[in-house]
Amino acid sequence: MLETSILKELNHLSLKNFVKFYLFNHQQPDLFFKLDEFLQDIKKIQPEVEIIYKTEPIEPSPMLKVTNISDEISIYYLAIPKGPEWPPFFQILQAISTNQSFLSPRDKNKIKKVNKPVKIRVFIMPQCSFCPLVVTLATQLAIAQPLIQTFIIDGSLYPEVAQQYKITSAPTVVINEDYFLVGQDGKEKLIDWILKAGETMYDPEVLRSLLNQGKAERIVELCLKEEGYLMSLLTLLKHEKIFTRIGAMRVLEELFDKSPRLAEKIMPYLLKMLETSEKRDKDDLLFLLGIIGTPEAIPKLHQIAQTTSSTIREAAVEAIEHIKERYGEFH
Repeated sequence: MLETSILKELNHLSLKNFVKFYLFNHQQPDLFFKLDEFLQDIKKIQPEVEIIYKTEPIEPSPMLKVTNISDEISIYYLAIPKGPEWPPFFQILQAISTNQSFLSPRDKNKIKKVNKPVKIRVFIMPQCSFCPLVVTLATQLAIAQPLIQTFIIDGSLYPEVAQQYKITSAPTVVINEDYFLVGQDGKEKLIDWILKAGETMYDPEVLRSLLNQGKAERIVELCLKEEGYLMSLLTLLKHEKIFTRIGAMRVLEELFDKSPRLAEKIMPYLLKMLETSEKRDKDDLLFLLGIIGTPEAIPKLHQIAQTTSSTIREAAVEAIEHIKERYGEFH
């Protein structure tokens, strides 16, 4: 049963011919009944609101869709919007019933630039104090821009979905599978990252975001599919953060194992990077060449081995030895 204060708020809305609910059911009947009970409580106050039950299989489920009468808005709840999550849900109803989102004029103008479908998944947890702020923004974006689909997912109710995306904290926002925003970034950077997702295919920040989420296998998949991602990955070898540099090297090592020909393709780029790199970057690159280097790198490594820096000289000699171990002795 909804709280008395919530029921009073609902009394001031007119949802007829404005708001429509879809409830998809396939599994987890207990959760379905809780969502249905939530909708029925709304219907008691707004008896003419439309609730449509869908029984066809859909994963994950049960799932609640909130939309307008013409089905132009796509907001999905894999969550029960009660407690801290009620205010964002109420604002959805307000925005749809007045045909006006709560975004600022500046943000509305920004998202007009979106020209292709964008899918936003907001992972929340009970008692997460910052989650409602991110949910409010993500859902209002879907109201203002029909190309945006927003999914609100309670990781405690749908742990299999949270596990699929390796979610470890809330709120976490996933945009189009590959852009991850965690915590306060979910609110402050969401609009800019939505625009980035629609405009830039090979953005290194996508790969860095995936590295931060421990999704190296996804980066490998992207690089094997599109060479542009591989070139973007190489730029991360000179990133200021050591975690990013190490992550990029590990992904390149895995790529080499899966497709040795890629090492030949990127070798000219790695050797060029050696010419301009600082000592820190040279150390990293020489270590990487020891793992994935090809015979093409040997002459350049011999030149570097003549350097006066003992650490650089030792790293170059070691890289040569590892390459010879893989390819055998040659002249």
